[in-house]
Amino acid sequence: MKNRMLITISRQFGSGGREIGGLLAKELELPLFDKDAIAQAMRDYGIYARIMSEERPSPTNSLLFSIAANMYPLGQHGLSFEQQVGLAEEETMRNLAKEGPCVFIGRAADAVFVDDPGRISFFIHAPLQWRAVRVAQQYHLSESKAKSLTQQMDKKRASYYTERTDNKWAEAQTYHLSIDSSLLGTEGTVQQMLSFVRAVQDR
Repeated sequence: MKNRMLITISRQFGSGGREIGGLLAKELELPLFDKDAIAQAMRDYGIYARIMSEERPSPTNSLLFSIAANMYPLGQHGLSFEQQVGLAEEETMRNLAKEGPCVFIGRAADAVFVDDPGRISFFIHAPLQWRAVRVAQQYHLSESKAKSLTQQMDKKRASYYTERTDNKWAEAQTYHLSIDSSLLGTEGTVQQMLSFVRAVQDR
């Protein structure tokens, strides 16, 4: 019996990973879950029902913040707020995965499901200059500002990953397959990923 397929996609900022993940999920006819979808799932699963009656001030309007602050009271078991958010996200992601095959974008999903036999993990990357040009076009920025933003976002993602896992973000050995999206473009990269997924499923 084949294992339930669970695809995780990590990506450098500006590499087109989000779009690539969306197209891959469409080709495989699987649901796609990113940060926003996971936050919404927290609500759909009824996690709000677990919120304690005590109201807590929140420094942000983030759905993730408001949920985690109530699910895991600050200071509980010595956890930082970031760790508490990670617990809330991880619980939700595991619930989503129980519903069937799916694709996760970001959120250190490869680490969350590291022991899942059906996991197939990808990392999408590309040269900094190539990504900066794409970011400049997408956000209407100068190339210098786009390059700075790209580096900042990569640093932010690396920090997020390091805080939640024992692995290093963007390190090839962490993932099953790393792909440079600048070589084949969006469609070509998707096709290579499809071929890899099908090969793994057919073994």
